[in-house]
Amino acid sequence: MPDDGSHPRRHYWIIAGVVLMYWAVSISMVFLNKFILSGSFGDEELTIFAAWYQSLSAAGFIVFIGFGGQKCKIKVPKVEPSLLYSRTMLLLSMSSVCSLTFNNLMLKHIGVAFYQVARSFTIIFTIGLSAIYLKKGLTARAVMSCFLVVCGFFIGIDQEDVSGTLSVMGVIYGLLSSLSAAVTGILFKKAETVLDRDSLKLAYYNNMNCMMLFLPLVIGSGQLVSVFKSQYIYSMNFWLVLTFTGGLSLCIGWVSALQIKYTSPIAHHLSINAKSVCQTVLAVLFYNESKTLYWWLGNFLVVAGVLVYTFTRILEDSKKSKDDVPSADLPITLQKQHTNGHFKV
Repeated sequence: MPDDGSHPRRHYWIIAGVVLMYWAVSISMVFLNKFILSGSFGDEELTIFAAWYQSLSAAGFIVFIGFGGQKCKIKVPKVEPSLLYSRTMLLLSMSSVCSLTFNNLMLKHIGVAFYQVARSFTIIFTIGLSAIYLKKGLTARAVMSCFLVVCGFFIGIDQEDVSGTLSVMGVIYGLLSSLSAAVTGILFKKAETVLDRDSLKLAYYNNMNCMMLFLPLVIGSGQLVSVFKSQYIYSMNFWLVLTFTGGLSLCIGWVSALQIKYTSPIAHHLSINAKSVCQTVLAVLFYNESKTLYWWLGNFLVVAGVLVYTFTRILEDSKKSKDDVPSADLPITLQKQHTNGHFKV
C-alpha cells in the first residue's frame, strides 16, 4: 500500500491484477507445452527442440523490446563476456538446460493434472540442499513438510497406477526435474549477486547461454534435422505457438518479480501453491478426467507440505528481521519454471 495511504482500493486492484497475470502466464505455459509435446503437431520428438527454440525466442524478444522500447529507456543489456561466460552463469545455464529438458520429458509422459505431484520433490531437494550447501539445520517443521510431500507423492503414484495412467519414466523425469530446479534456485541467487540484481540482464544472459548449450543437444539428438525435414517447417501455427511460449517463458520471470514487488516473497510462494491447485483442477476439468478421493488426498498432502514449509519460512524471516540478519534461504523454483524453467515456473 502506498506510504501516504492514498488510493488503497487501486492498490488492491493492482495486486489482484498482478497475481492473476502470474497465474495466467504460468498455467498457460504448462498447458501449451503439454499441447506441443503431446503430438498435437505430429509424431516428431520435440522435447529438446522446443526448449532450444524457446530460449532462442526469449533472447530475441529481449533484443526486440530493447530496440522497440528506446523511448521508454529500455536498453538491451550489454554483453560482457567476462560475466556471460563466468563460472556462475555457465553453471546456472547448464542447470537450466537440465531443468527444461527433464521438465519437457516429464510433461511428455504425464498429464497436466499430475504435474504438481510429479514435481513435488523440488521442495525436498531445496530443503536438503539448504542443509548441505548453506549449512542450515533441519527443523521439525521442515521434516514434517518433507514427510507430508513424500506421503502425497507416493499416494499420487499409487492412484495413477490404479487408474492405469502411471508412467514410470514420467515419474523419474519428474524427480530429475525437481532436483535440477532446486539446484537452479541456488545458482539463480548467486547469479543475481554477480549481475547486481539486474533481472533483465540475468534473463538475457541465461537465455543466450541456454541457446548455445542446447544447440549440440538438439543437433546430436537429431531433432533439429527432423523438424526441418518434417511438415513443421510449413506450419505457421507450429511456429507461432512455439514463439508464443518463448515469450511466456520470458514473462514468467517478469510477472514473478512483479508479484514479489507488490506482495512479498512469502505471498509469492503462497500464490505459487494456490496456482498449482487451480492448475490441477483446471486440468482435470479440461481433459475430462475422473480422479479418486485418494488421488485428491495425495495432492492435498503435497499442498499441505508446501504450506508447512512456507509458514516455516515466515517464522524464520520474522526472526531474522528482528535480529537484522539478511535472509539466505533458497527460493522454491516451479516455475519455469520454468520453469518452464526460464524461471521455473
